[in-house]
Amino acid sequence: MDRKHSLNTFLAHYFPTFICAFFLACFAVSASISLVSSTYFRGDPERAKYSFLVALILSLLLALSHFVMIRGRSWGVRAIVVFYLACLFTVLPTYGYKPHPFAYVTGLLFPLLGLLLLNSKRHREMRQKLSELREERMAIRSAVRLQKKRKGR
Repeated sequence: MDRKHSLNTFLAHYFPTFICAFFLACFAVSASISLVSSTYFRGDPERAKYSFLVALILSLLLALSHFVMIRGRSWGVRAIVVFYLACLFTVLPTYGYKPHPFAYVTGLLFPLLGLLLLNSKRHREMRQKLSELREERMAIRSAVRLQKKRKGR
């Protein structure tokens, strides 16, 4: 009962922050792919196929990095930051191609808001608690292994 209550409390407190960061990452990736395909690859007839494949690969990598972050690994957050920065730095030079202003502003806004959200106090607290949970899981696993070794003697 206590565990379920603590899980519900944890999710109620941190899930909105987590899901906002995830969706901002998805929107940032899609906006940057859209801008890159409509500016740099404007004349390529196969750009829709390539855009789809890039979106599929980047979405899988993004989901994997969020999953790793949930499991308490710090390099998952670094991968998410790299996604945001890559989106930001691929959108910035498209200004020379005169993209639609709304598309350009949203292409800049999503990664910046995502980076801001990753740096928020609540997201940092969530990552700290997730890493503490990972350490607890590792301690429990090592204790179970030690007990198995003692019984096996």
